Amino acid sequence: MDATVAASELTFFPPRAANVWHIYTRRWSAGQKAFAAKNPPAGAVINYYLKSALPPSEPKPDSAEKKEATVESQKPKTDEPEAKPAAKLSEKPVETPAAETAEKSPEKKEEKLETKKEGKVKIVVTDKDGKIVRELEGPGAAGVNRTNWDLRYSAPAEPTPEQLEAIAAGYGFGPRGPYGEPGEYTIKITAGDRVATQKLTVEDDPRLQLSAEDRATRRAAIEQLYAMAKSNDKDRKTILGIQSALKTARENWKSEAAKPNGRKMPETIVKSADELQKKADLLAVKYQREQQGLGNAGPPFEWKPEPLPSQVQDLMQDLDDFAAAPGAQQKEKLAELTPLVADASEQVKKIVDEDLAALNKKMNDAGIPHIVPASPAPRDSGGNAQDDDDGGS
Repeated sequence: MDATVAASELTFFPPRAANVWHIYTRRWSAGQKAFAAKNPPAGAVINYYLKSALPPSEPKPDSAEKKEATVESQKPKTDEPEAKPAAKLSEKPVETPAAETAEKSPEKKEEKLETKKEGKVKIVVTDKDGKIVRELEGPGAAGVNRTNWDLRYSAPAEPTPEQLEAIAAGYGFGPRGPYGEPGEYTIKITAGDRVATQKLTVEDDPRLQLSAEDRATRRAAIEQLYAMAKSNDKDRKTILGIQSALKTARENWKSEAAKPNGRKMPETIVKSADELQKKADLLAVKYQREQQGLGNAGPPFEWKPEPLPSQVQDLMQDLDDFAAAPGAQQKEKLAELTPLVADASEQVKKIVDEDLAALNKKMNDAGIPHIVPASPAPRDSGGNAQDDDDGGS
């Protein structure tokens, strides 16, 4: 670092070559006092200099405004008059927690802005073909900053609430993208209106010997599973959102009908909603395991296959962690999962395009608020933690 760097607004220092290390830890035979030291940052270390700190980003809209925007974007496109969402059918006032009310107050917002001293730089990693591999954020303080890229692609799915709790407790990482292949990558840093790029060379673990044919076969299988994991995550959110919205609407209907002068839903609409709820419930178990209580009361447990997201992500992780062409069992599992994922995705699409659309048309024709799929709500923390596996580890 010299005077030229100190005078520049943004300097991206050339990164060192990074290795994709395949590490296997075995502690069970090392006794009860296993020593572990802090490791250096995984993957490629990214160092850059900013002459001045980036200003804090603009405050995001309130959650209520976000929700309203989401609802508007999710409304089905029909030629019928626009109706209000079903969530507004209930006349119960929405209670706002005291903590949330305080957070939205101007005083609290000002305090938050004061504590946030600088914004974040945007970091984009692309491969030799210019395709985006990973998007990251880095510190935006004045002076020399450091962050790292773990050499992985973006996660194919968002962590579920249960996975976030497990990650916070140090158990697992949640869904992770596969490692990038050895080769040359481009890293671009954007700090406000300033942009800087550098090339990065990623090298394989020098201890491994993998032929070009085996590497290509392994990579093709990983990319196929990566695409399936993305599809699974999208379909999981969709079907769970429909399932939750239907349940809420049907409960509101019953509550409204129980009132002395409450409005009762037409029987045809209630019947259609009940049938759609059954379809959504049956399909949802393919994407998320049903929560089961503790204890041995009740009927015997019934074996059910792991949710599709878990199966896909587990197989992708197996291939990504082991540097070899897929084995016979892995090929067989991939061949088994491919039609299962495609069929489940087609069922989700049919429910959205046909079943839900038909129900909403009946409701709009009757002047009843239609069903708007909601974001999947986090489940209660009760039950066996092992049963809360709905998106892979």
